[in-house]
Amino acid sequence: MPTILLFAFIFTVISDVKSQDIRCYACTTIDANAMLSEISDPNWLRWLENVRYVPFSQKCIDYFEVDQALRDGVRSNECSNGVCMKMIFQEKNGINHVWRSCIPNAKEQIRSDCTKITSGEGNLEVCTCDGNLCNSGTTFKILTTLLLPLALILR
Repeated sequence: MPTILLFAFIFTVISDVKSQDIRCYACTTIDANAMLSEISDPNWLRWLENVRYVPFSQKCIDYFEVDQALRDGVRSNECSNGVCMKMIFQEKNGINHVWRSCIPNAKEQIRSDCTKITSGEGNLEVCTCDGNLCNSGTTFKILTTLLLPLALILR
């Protein structure tokens, strides 16, 4: 039985490595028109304008309940040779704004990581990842998916 689990684990890892396309959750809690009206830098504006093309949903919050979010209109989109992204902006008054999406054709340029920026307006955190639906923000789910088969093999 452990041999079958080992082959299943290896097949899963190889399939994920060979696949260039993943799926990412796409949603936002950001009022795009209000946010974009305050941005003057053309480079930021061009990138942040993409927030208009994802569904608005209060279920996109940082505490992400996948089933509830999907029922509320959150989508999972194909991300061609890209990485998934989750951006959280926390205003000084404690209000959080979240944007989950795909950065297409970025798999070779952007590594999985998180970057935090603090300013007088608040805190910004942008995280990227290259796994299927990895921008849910639930690290336990990812760790369980990877470590459970390995624990069964080593048992």
